[in-house]
Amino acid sequence: MRLAMPSGSEEPQRDAELKRKAWRAVFLGSALFWVVVALLIWKYWG
Repeated sequence: MRLAMPSGSEEPQRDAELKRKAWRAVFLGSALFWVVVALLIWKYWG
């Protein structure tokens, strides 16, 4: 039963850490995408 119901003190901290990692991944993925787009535009017009 304990595995199905995590304790209240640990859950918010774990969610905050997961949310931070998720936003970091979204930000890095977006930055990488725009760098690739900029390089393609530069190569096309260069």
